[in-house]
Amino acid sequence: MTPTARKTMLATSRTERITPVEAQAERARRELAKRRLAQFGQYMMPDQILGPHHFLLCKKLEQVERYIASGGTEGIGRLIVEMPPQHNKTTWAAQRFPAWLLGRRPDSNIILTSYGADLASENSRKVRNMITSDRYSNVFGERSTLEEPVDISTDSRSSTSWALRAPHQGGVIAAGVGGGITGRPADLLVVDDPFKNREQADSLQYRKSVISWFGSSAMTRLRKGSAVVIMHTRWHRLDLTGELLRAMVQDERADQWDILCLPAIALEPEEYAVDEAQQREKMREGIYLNLSDPLGRKPGEVLWKEQFPRSILDSLKASLEAQGNGGDWHSLYQQQPRPQEGDYFGAGDFKVIERNQLPAGLRWVRYCDLAISKSTRADWNSTIAIAMDASANLYLRGMIRARGWIEFKSRIKTAMLTEEELGTDWGVENNAFQELAFQELISDPDLIGVAIRGITVSDDKVMRARPLQGRAKGGKVFLVRGPWIEAFIAEFVDFPTGAHDDQVDTASGGLQMLATPKTTRLHVGQKARSKQA
Repeated sequence: MTPTARKTMLATSRTERITPVEAQAERARRELAKRRLAQFGQYMMPDQILGPHHFLLCKKLEQVERYIASGGTEGIGRLIVEMPPQHNKTTWAAQRFPAWLLGRRPDSNIILTSYGADLASENSRKVRNMITSDRYSNVFGERSTLEEPVDISTDSRSSTSWALRAPHQGGVIAAGVGGGITGRPADLLVVDDPFKNREQADSLQYRKSVISWFGSSAMTRLRKGSAVVIMHTRWHRLDLTGELLRAMVQDERADQWDILCLPAIALEPEEYAVDEAQQREKMREGIYLNLSDPLGRKPGEVLWKEQFPRSILDSLKASLEAQGNGGDWHSLYQQQPRPQEGDYFGAGDFKVIERNQLPAGLRWVRYCDLAISKSTRADWNSTIAIAMDASANLYLRGMIRARGWIEFKSRIKTAMLTEEELGTDWGVENNAFQELAFQELISDPDLIGVAIRGITVSDDKVMRARPLQGRAKGGKVFLVRGPWIEAFIAEFVDFPTGAHDDQVDTASGGLQMLATPKTTRLHVGQKARSKQA
């Protein structure tokens, strides 16, 4: 604690002398702490470094307090907070916020829950200790200007159930998931991580028990004007938060939650939801995808640079991936849980190799999966280079993706003229709207000599992917290391129910090209260039 903070605390002695200016500043700090949660936290812990995400979270929690104060007519009554580990979501939402709420609304009954009774009791104990502290007394207690100061009842000694001193009627109850909270009303229900670890979250039986407890026990403690705050490590798409997200879009009568989703590293532009329709579609999968970064961060910016700079986060991600737990990075830190095993493909089905490990003499093809639109916010167009060796092993490299035909055409045209793609056989679906793109490519004078052929593919995406699935399950699919691999594998694991399938389609189409005889329509009748790989 700094000397100034220690002196202006005015708690060690009533006779300690301070200047009138210092006294005025102290009174202003106390008054601001009464009105604003972030400033209350700063007053209670003057030396703590706050990040922008703390202030945003505090604004949301202040709206929760407003909801309780207004009897449910204003503010936020249902709040879900998704944040990375060690970014203080528990500190603020399950400890400081309850203490601040009891100072402002001392008749409030609060229930604190977590995956285990020990953690819930720890949160309750910290709220209690905060209220009995000298600094809290300065703001809401005997040293404050309140006519009825807030303090703990002398009869309350337990950390799992305690009350405020009369005439106030508020207090706190702490319990683990499944614990005894029936018969206890709540003005505020806080659920702090209902799952302890991945093992619990991956267990269908345990997930059902948590969801049942939440619906039949926890939510029945509420009344008009009661609020709920859920802080949730996203281990699984169908965990508690995932089920609540799904309910929001499946039934308009269900609680509509305010979602604060803060990834550790800000997403790239193409990773956000295109619009509310796509956002709601992702919610059906149990994932909340922002339309933009809630803090206005640029791509790649971290959430709390003072404590978790990019170097630390990159190291954490690399360590998880090295342990074969790359999915935990997306779940824990990016709030985008990804299954390790999907209905058709698993994350472990693909092997990553270096470019210098490619066999010589491979024949490369590229199938272009098109979603024709000029919009830069449309679905993805994509193409990947694929080759097969004499042992039927498949090699994939160099994913090209873009939203909107104009950008995609520019990118593949550039690729067609590079040395790396010299001799590559390009395939474009020549059905319906894709026929226009095919004609546009083969009539481009800059692409004389590039082998471009029309491809007819089946409308059944699952059947088209079956041959690729068989090779992947047999350990015969190799990916040449590149920045595209992460999103590629994630889409395959999500297939066929994921939001996108363009990367699956381009890989499946490429395999079809390799398996069928050439019927190439060469550009303006010129012979294709050849290259020895």
